[in-house]
Amino acid sequence: MTKIAMVYPAKDTIHTGEILLYCPLALGYLATHTPDEYKITLYDEYAGDVFDADNVDADIVAVAAITPSITRSYEIGKKLKKRKIKSIIGGAHVTALPDEALQYYDSVCIGEGEGPWREFLADVEHGRKKDKYFGPMNVSLHNLGIPRRDMCHENYQFPSVLTSRGCPYSCSFCYLTVFDSRSYRMIPHETILADFDAVKDSYAVILVDENFIGYSEKDREDRKILLEKMIKRRYKFMWGCQTTTTIAQDQELMRLMYMAGCRAVFVGFEAVDEESLKFVRKNHNVGLDYKDLVKKLHSNNIAVIASTIIGLDSHDRYYPAKLIKALKDAKVDYPRVFFATAWPGTPFFKDLEKEGRISRNWDEVRKDMPSIKFKNFTKEEAITARQEVLDAFFKPRFIIKMLLRWIFKDRSLIKLYLNMMKSYKERDRKKKINMAA
Repeated sequence: MTKIAMVYPAKDTIHTGEILLYCPLALGYLATHTPDEYKITLYDEYAGDVFDADNVDADIVAVAAITPSITRSYEIGKKLKKRKIKSIIGGAHVTALPDEALQYYDSVCIGEGEGPWREFLADVEHGRKKDKYFGPMNVSLHNLGIPRRDMCHENYQFPSVLTSRGCPYSCSFCYLTVFDSRSYRMIPHETILADFDAVKDSYAVILVDENFIGYSEKDREDRKILLEKMIKRRYKFMWGCQTTTTIAQDQELMRLMYMAGCRAVFVGFEAVDEESLKFVRKNHNVGLDYKDLVKKLHSNNIAVIASTIIGLDSHDRYYPAKLIKALKDAKVDYPRVFFATAWPGTPFFKDLEKEGRISRNWDEVRKDMPSIKFKNFTKEEAITARQEVLDAFFKPRFIIKMLLRWIFKDRSLIKLYLNMMKSYKERDRKKKINMAA
């Protein structure tokens, strides 16, 4: 029997799995598209596994990597090549820089993985290979299937479910822009519902679509039909998803989302000034009233997690205070604050590279630490600016105010918050036990 090792590499390989919110699905889908005669072993270094490339007993190794872990991925690939183990790597980073990856791996998957994976396995079976396998992002998802749930490590707090793929927008900072023909496609409802059935006993579920509601009226009508089917099945879990600000245009959609179990949405605000929004090509947010957006979601008992960026060229030392005021005025429930990050292959990366402002030390390219040369901030000033925003929202007074906002509207969110805190404490206890052992 041919043995396959599937790996999620991590920069640090000493993680114990604490505070890991939801599991990645890339390798779970590859496993679904792997013939039964192959034996698969998962190594998820984010969740605490350590992949030993020097001694692993495998005929084929498939790696799913992101930029912050790419150095670790290349260390693995170098050892696999030395041992002559067949290897392939995929993800946004290597899609942008395939020739870089081919220095360490036999083959690179560019784009979506399922089709290239099947082709790669067939080539290995017949003693041949290609350097680059292409997976277009405009193919139908009708035969995608559901991911193998045994490929989701137990250390993740919530299961994740995918209901669609693709995004036609071209926000300059987004890693998705490295993929060509990234059209929005929906997974068939019966496939989605079968996946929901597999996780129906979970307390909460995270939908990991780039944008759950789609990009047209036709997309939203499809989502409404899906939501009505979910309501009929009476799933008990709560769920959250990522969506665009265009959700505020459809009251019926928000109502059905709540009835189907949605309790929070992650929304890309990115910036609270028009200049910044145009700079990152977030044109569908220009002129938007964030107060009205949050008010409409709150009226449907859906909490708002607002994603924002610090360190764009239009940001000066007064911007953090402006951002705090705008988010508080809008009454967002939870802010996410990321540094302006130049992911390889994105328009943002290409523009800053011409100006000598990017880093190719991939270990440093992360959203939660500075990695570019800012126009109006030093690295230290950018860190201080981000912390200023976070401190404004994570004081006890604000947390109490937020909880009180929901105690009279929908207590299920408070139960979720307390459940998360209980889980974190349990993981911390297990971590201490493991360290003592």
